[in-house]
Amino acid sequence: MHLFKTASAAASFALSVFVVTPLVSQELPSIYPGVTTLGERTIPAPVGLSPEMLEVVKERQIPPFIPAPNNTDDWLEFQAMFDKAGVELGLAAVAHNEATYEVKDIAGVRTYVVTPKKVNDRWGDRVFVHIHGGAWVFGGGDSALREAVWAASGLGVKVISVDYRRPPLHPFPAAIEDSVAVWQEILKTQDNSQTALIGTSAGGNISLGTVLRLKELGLPLPGAIFAGTPSTDLQNISDTWRTLEGLDPLGARKEGGVIQGAIDLYVGTSDPSNPLLSPINGNLNGFPPTILISGTRDILLSDTVRMHRALRGAGVTADLHVYDGQAHADYMQNLLRPVPEATDAQRELYEFFDRHLK
Repeated sequence: MHLFKTASAAASFALSVFVVTPLVSQELPSIYPGVTTLGERTIPAPVGLSPEMLEVVKERQIPPFIPAPNNTDDWLEFQAMFDKAGVELGLAAVAHNEATYEVKDIAGVRTYVVTPKKVNDRWGDRVFVHIHGGAWVFGGGDSALREAVWAASGLGVKVISVDYRRPPLHPFPAAIEDSVAVWQEILKTQDNSQTALIGTSAGGNISLGTVLRLKELGLPLPGAIFAGTPSTDLQNISDTWRTLEGLDPLGARKEGGVIQGAIDLYVGTSDPSNPLLSPINGNLNGFPPTILISGTRDILLSDTVRMHRALRGAGVTADLHVYDGQAHADYMQNLLRPVPEATDAQRELYEFFDRHLK
């Protein structure tokens, strides 16, 4: 099975920046409560964006429905094709930001140690831990450098990115096991109160799940967490998966599609309501201070908002920043070019960690 005829076609899908297209409501089963039929709507570009961010929005193209591969070999082929584009962007990010990196084995887990051009005196020799996104299946290897460089350069801190084992060969809980192992090793030389845990999208999901697992094990928790546009409920489909369909290049969560297929691969034979898979169901008492970022066109906005309210309900210090007009993980749009909104997100992260880390 070939989802794309060429690797370049896969790269185009993986790296595309998307234009706004009409949003067409999907017919829902009659058992779905409170169904609202909207018909076809034309959505203009949002006002109030910087010229740089507006250009990103105007350039966007929403990808077509991508069917999920139907066997392990096809998944592995798709994974390799998708990650190839991410590797190109990751290495370009290293060069553009004048960062350096080395691949290092930590506790038997492959990691990427990323050092920014300039380390902020506030952080000194410490490291932050990064868990990459990519729908649990994608984004590993050199591809993880995209997010790691963004965090390291934006915060001025050395980052250790966990290249966790991924489906289809390694479903849940492999990613959390690897993250916990790296965390424990780092704490041999650095206090937990000085250490942040950072993750975007699926990486945000794994970061939150890792903290819940650390709680279960009675291990020290991070001093603070960044969960960027995290997927927090793998059991249910949150509101904006439907209301923002057609506006976010991440695509739709539909049966037979690659996103739902990736979720199913990661969950494997486990119960998707398990809090380590769906952190929204977890016991959040005693959770570290957490900062969450999303956008008004982010298809995971509802997952992010729900997690924020759950944290606040548990008495946890939690900040939520929602950027107007931004889709999934748009806060990283300044990776290779100036985008004021993305720089602002890095500033918010720095100030949050400065307040809550020792």
